[in-house]
Amino acid sequence: MKAEVSVLSPRVAYLDHQRLVLNVDNSVLKQRIAALSQDKIFKDAHQEALKGEIERLKQMYYQQTMQKKMENGSNPTHHHDSPIADHANAQEQLMIN
Repeated sequence: MKAEVSVLSPRVAYLDHQRLVLNVDNSVLKQRIAALSQDKIFKDAHQEALKGEIERLKQMYYQQTMQKKMENGSNPTHHHDSPIADHANAQEQLMIN
């Protein structure tokens, strides 16, 4: 029995040490996951804010385009255009720029 204990004791000590190392690694990984989760939340919120800003700028561009067309109302080539077509043209211009 003593021989068995003396043979297994170093193995148990090694495995206990490995368990401690793995617990530390696990803790570090959990902290990393938490940090990445927070970063993702921030980036998702930032992306949504940017999408809102894009929509706001598109609307502003559309309104300015419509205002310019109204100011240049004497241009006969645009009298038959609908606001929907104007909006499509404004979006096309945004894609080009």
